[in-house]
Amino acid sequence: MRNLCWIFGLLLLLAAPSAFAAEAGGQPQAAPEAKTPDIAPEAAAPMAAMCDYLKSRPSFTFTADVETDKVYPNGQTIQVSRTAKVAVKRPDKAYSHVVGDDRDRVFIYDGKTVTVADLDRGVYAVTDAPPTLDAAIDMLEEKYGLSAPLGDLIYGDPCAALLDRVRTGDCVGAHQAVGKACDHLAFTQKTLDWQMWVEKGKTPLPRKFVITDKEIMGWPQYQVTFTDWDVTPHLPAGLVTFKPLEGMRRIEFLPMLENSDKTK
Repeated sequence: MRNLCWIFGLLLLLAAPSAFAAEAGGQPQAAPEAKTPDIAPEAAAPMAAMCDYLKSRPSFTFTADVETDKVYPNGQTIQVSRTAKVAVKRPDKAYSHVVGDDRDRVFIYDGKTVTVADLDRGVYAVTDAPPTLDAAIDMLEEKYGLSAPLGDLIYGDPCAALLDRVRTGDCVGAHQAVGKACDHLAFTQKTLDWQMWVEKGKTPLPRKFVITDKEIMGWPQYQVTFTDWDVTPHLPAGLVTFKPLEGMRRIEFLPMLENSDKTK
């Protein structure tokens, strides 16, 4: 899993640490020794079906309900809730509006720029971006240190991102998630464990996603449930055109993100 906390929450934007970011400690590291992950066929098949299905959709929308554990210095764990409305149009459009206990933010990628608007504080920031969504995700991570669980799912090749650092993978069984029959899959990495619930049948969509951080006291979790999938959406023409609300102030992109980090 290469990216996990990015601003969409990508989309959940500015939401939670990525398997890649967590294992790399936020600093460049030498490439790990190549090793074939031990993934059972019962886990590999549903993952491949999910990734192929997502790759085949030129556009889609969904709602993501997010629960994030925040561990304080005294060891106490507090859960924070957010909901993200996400829209993706490959290769160069993405939108997310994240509302929750600690934020009200809009993220827009229009093929030329990334805009992040903090509606709570009445500020927004804009930065130039590459002409494809995959490249924009990589740029945000490399230049600003941002990554995200949902970022993995919207790559052109989701499995390449999700399974990048996986060590083992198994199928736990046929379990329910958001009322759907799913294959419940479990994966391990060096510092993270994660689970994916993939809907059975002709629409193998991700329905639930849980990441457990093994390096932080208490093993906090980041959990997402996915609803309202639309894989043939009619996206409004102005969806990725940002219009500041009256009184909003433009600030530099990096200070916007530094301020966001303080509120995670």
